[in-house]
Amino acid sequence: HNFKLVSNSNTQNPKQTTVTHIMSVILVDARSDSLTVSWPAAAAAAAEQENVKYRLEYKAGGDSTTTEAENDGFTLLSDKLSQPQARKRNLTPGTDYFFRVKALDGDNNDNDTWITHSEPFSCLTTDQESTSLEAPKVSHPGLNQTLHISWNSSSSAADADASKYELQMRENQGGTEWKTIAPSLSGREVKKKNLTSTLGYQFRVRLSEKEAASAPYFFSPPSEAVVARGLSAGIQRFFGSLGSNGTLLRNGQKEPVPLADALGGKEFVLLYASAHWCPPCRQFTPMLANWYKSASNRTLGGGRAAEIVFLSCDHDEDGFRGYFQSSHPWMAVDYEDDAREQLLAAIRVQGIPRLVVLSGKTGRILVDNAAVGQPLDINQWRALEQQQQGKKA
Repeated sequence: HNFKLVSNSNTQNPKQTTVTHIMSVILVDARSDSLTVSWPAAAAAAAEQENVKYRLEYKAGGDSTTTEAENDGFTLLSDKLSQPQARKRNLTPGTDYFFRVKALDGDNNDNDTWITHSEPFSCLTTDQESTSLEAPKVSHPGLNQTLHISWNSSSSAADADASKYELQMRENQGGTEWKTIAPSLSGREVKKKNLTSTLGYQFRVRLSEKEAASAPYFFSPPSEAVVARGLSAGIQRFFGSLGSNGTLLRNGQKEPVPLADALGGKEFVLLYASAHWCPPCRQFTPMLANWYKSASNRTLGGGRAAEIVFLSCDHDEDGFRGYFQSSHPWMAVDYEDDAREQLLAAIRVQGIPRLVVLSGKTGRILVDNAAVGQPLDINQWRALEQQQQGKKA
């Protein structure tokens, strides 16, 4: 952030304390009756972060700077905030407001540095708010470090299908500003890749300025903050025998796929032990392939909730290649990779076909063999995962 420092001192009274203002409070959202603001988190050791509290004050109109001796219309909103973000409700439509915040230590001792902003934050009027869209919906598309964002069209738009939209994103970190990631989208959904923050991301949308005939459109409320799924530590450990730069084969693709790209973002990972010489395998594999390609395994973003990894039990590489290329539309561990036999040993394969369901979040086994007397039911796996997490808790 670019900080602007402003100091107020009273030359008539040299004993008065100088108050420093850092201009870095940002506006997260404006509604007709509320404003949501955020500011940089106070610097503190990890062990002390939970003890940091913030004092947040606000006022209508005026300016943001004041001396310590001047109240200047500021009203306490809270002095017990533990997060660097807050929403003030019950405000007046169309009115300007200023906010200021300072960090307090564990004994509620404050300092003389206020974090504030130089320009007022304005509540929308009710007419302005009526032009904004609903908050976008954010979901996991089953892809590595990727989120799927979608939104509804404006009911007042003359031709919703022809409308253009501006999409903005912010990391859910105190004081992080919004940035436009797409100024003029023709559709109402998009995937955003390479989202690595463990704090999550928010999104907001509006009709593009190019759509505005006269008055500008205003942004929607922000979405909930969502963390994009990557390759979990549990899945990394389970596939540790592949090595730090492990790869998988993808049917129909010449180049091997890095493990993170193959399995990152998946809700479930299925290990399929099978062989072309096995009659029950040849009977089950087409049914598994149909399910894999079906809507039952699709996310809202069009990706797959579950990925399958083939662990060949064929007698030789030619048998593996022929069976994999003809019948398996998913991933596989290379036949010559020692990790294949180590993974077969890890799931204790004694008979085939064997289909082990792993949680993509934890790497724990949810179903020991979904190839025998078990439905291929993602909702059931979700319920099992919740039960498993409940027992762990």
